[in-house]
Amino acid sequence: MPGVQQSEGLRRCRRRGPARRLRALAAVLLLSTGAAWAGEAPPDFADLSLEQLLAIEVTSVSKHAEPLQQASAAIFVLTGEDIHRSGAHTIAAALRLVPGLQVRRSNAQNYTVTSRGLSADKLEVLLDGRSVYTPLSSTVSWDVLDTYMPDIERIEVIRGPGATLYGANAVNGVINIVTRHARDTVGAEVMVGGGKEEAAHAAFRSGSKIGEGVYGRIYAKAFERDSTVQRTGADSIDGQRQGQAGFRTDWTPAKAHALTFSGDYYKGTEPTAALGGTSRGDDTDVTGANLLARWSWTASAASEVSVQAYYDGYHRVLPAVFEERRRTGDLQVQHRLRLGDSHTLIYGGGWRGTHDSTGGPPLAIIFSPASRTLQTWSLFAQDQWRLGDAELTVGSKFEHNSYTGFDVQPGVRLGWALGQSAFTWASVSRAVRLPHRIDEDIAIFCSSAISGLIGCTTGDTVRIGNSQFQSEKVVAYEWGLRLWNRELFSVDLAAFHNDYTDLKSSEATTPLVSFDNKMEGQSNGGELALTWAPMRRLTVRPSYGLLLIDLRPANGSTDPFTAPNTEGGSPQQTAGLRVSANAAAAWDVDGFLRYVDGLPSQRVPAYTELNLRVAWRPSRRLELALVGLNLLDAHHPETGTSPSATNPNPKPPATEIQRAIWLDLTWRWQ
Repeated sequence: MPGVQQSEGLRRCRRRGPARRLRALAAVLLLSTGAAWAGEAPPDFADLSLEQLLAIEVTSVSKHAEPLQQASAAIFVLTGEDIHRSGAHTIAAALRLVPGLQVRRSNAQNYTVTSRGLSADKLEVLLDGRSVYTPLSSTVSWDVLDTYMPDIERIEVIRGPGATLYGANAVNGVINIVTRHARDTVGAEVMVGGGKEEAAHAAFRSGSKIGEGVYGRIYAKAFERDSTVQRTGADSIDGQRQGQAGFRTDWTPAKAHALTFSGDYYKGTEPTAALGGTSRGDDTDVTGANLLARWSWTASAASEVSVQAYYDGYHRVLPAVFEERRRTGDLQVQHRLRLGDSHTLIYGGGWRGTHDSTGGPPLAIIFSPASRTLQTWSLFAQDQWRLGDAELTVGSKFEHNSYTGFDVQPGVRLGWALGQSAFTWASVSRAVRLPHRIDEDIAIFCSSAISGLIGCTTGDTVRIGNSQFQSEKVVAYEWGLRLWNRELFSVDLAAFHNDYTDLKSSEATTPLVSFDNKMEGQSNGGELALTWAPMRRLTVRPSYGLLLIDLRPANGSTDPFTAPNTEGGSPQQTAGLRVSANAAAAWDVDGFLRYVDGLPSQRVPAYTELNLRVAWRPSRRLELALVGLNLLDAHHPETGTSPSATNPNPKPPATEIQRAIWLDLTWRWQ
């Protein structure tokens, strides 16, 4: 009987290794849903036209919908179609397509994503309005930031400060990941695949209309990723196995009201090298869950109110080395009020509280105190005036946090329509990066495993954090220009100058170092993105980014490493060329050629790589795609270790990213 066969299949699945278990699970899903082949198919994957791309509405710049070409910021949109046709299986990998973002993969598990250089703690990342950075380091754990990729409607990326609306840590950029409304995912689909590096993956998503005005979906996915390699070609000690499931429900109880509920749960294991780096240690275990609720009320054409609350919790543990258990709650309220045809006011407030537990000795990386509760209260207001062909936006964020007290982050933007096919804009804004737990509280317990660390005597606890650490600050000046022909091309140019003060430095102390705010400097650069559609079935998208960083120690600093490490730790030039072709009604071909400058401070040479994806759809319900990443080299490094007081002569990068090839099979039905 079918039920007996499915049960036996699952028992066999549990007895096999991880990769074989994923393949077996995919087979069970296909067999158990075989009767559902019939039904109306979803729309095909035809690319949006250039005119449709220009008309996309974005919400990240002003917190209300506005056409992309009239947004007064350096914003770039990755559509769900862009992501799908790239073949990316992770959000971080998809972000490589964004001009001006620096995306570097350090091993099979982790990425570093920065905007306009400096460190990764100056970038705010949101998933459906939920901030996903950790207050431990103000960075994003990209290894666990996941969802079912076809559910992503678009990713809006602002290069440059967004603190006026999003608050502290939106210093050099904002990434806003928006998933599809549940009514847009009615039906079901299964995705299975595997190959070289992406060893095995399987996912299932089902959406339906639950009642009048109520739609919902659920998904589950699992994957196993192979280890990267060392320079010699031998396997590194990394890799990743993870499973995740989630849901989203959208309800419109009345014409003027809308409710959204969503949540996710994940659990994974990541092989990890021992502290010495030459042998395998204990695996890192990661577990987490989140819940989000959002209510919006359109009281009239002139008044919109929204309230959002979310909870996020996770636990990450690397035995003998590090542990973090964190719980975060967040509440945000916003009111948009139109005061006439040419005047719009947006204002609101919020609260965020987070509590962590990090353990203590004999863990090597500890924090003092071991547990801490932090709170941030905020208010913001933004006023927009339309003055003929121009629009002036003035606003500020006012925050009070547990570290530094009160911060003000103002901004002014001016946009100007230059006829029917050109738009220019300029802005001046201030943003801060708050201290985090590493800045203030981190310490090293000198166990026998790390006794070789300079200045670390076995049994001692050495504090590196500085309880007087202050916020890092930037004043940013930006200018942009957009030109377009709705049927043929578009040009998007942005330039910037950033003045940084109170940047983080590592000052020499006894026996190791201590963090301080004795670094300052500037960065200059720009990004250019073009879209050219010479014919209906062909789109070409070249891009270029330039980044020049000039830092110097402030008076009293004894840090010789941070300035050159930062200047040489971000690529000065990046370039990309994306080509998308619908070779025939049933075939898609996509290529992405990218160049990345070297990182002198990390001994990483420049590299050029090519990604290709070829997809065939024998029917509207079935798609088969062959994906190849990093096809020009067997393996290459993307990040390394910079010199420091405790490690003045680091070795060249040991971990390198390999060529990857895999096959994806996607089957949809309703």
